[in-house]
Amino acid sequence: MELKPKQSDKPGKERGNDFERVHGDLLRSFLEPGESLLGVAAVNWQRSMFKQTVSALGVTGSRLIIQPLDRKGKAATEAPTFIRKEEITKGSYGGGGGMGNSPTSLIMDSASIEVKLKTSGGEKYKLLLMTGEGMFGGMAGGPAQRNGAEALVSFLEGAGRSI
Repeated sequence: MELKPKQSDKPGKERGNDFERVHGDLLRSFLEPGESLLGVAAVNWQRSMFKQTVSALGVTGSRLIIQPLDRKGKAATEAPTFIRKEEITKGSYGGGGGMGNSPTSLIMDSASIEVKLKTSGGEKYKLLLMTGEGMFGGMAGGPAQRNGAEALVSFLEGAGRSI
């Protein structure tokens, strides 16, 4: 007997966790003329020690768009935050597993990214996101999340010597 994956009769259901499909149009509405959306990803935006917000991150060639989401995953009433590449004065990115050599830290280092940015206006941003790869790939947004993470890393690497 051969086992085959069940074909869904609802194609939209298969892509229910496709963050780009769900939030891409909203993020495209914030684009400036001539600008294109290079990637979309789900991020955890740590605003302070006790406040974190799940947000939709849009990456363009010249800026980041962060749209906070409500508890149901819909766009919050809060306005989006824009971070231009030239405003970034300092930053870093790397594995999101934290410190230590525990198995949990090693797994999270391979499956997530932590980004820290400081702007010329003095604002600080800390974003955590899954890469969409590895053992958690499918559960962590899959190809759309991976494309968003790759676009973010390319954006950061193009931001100059500050990162």
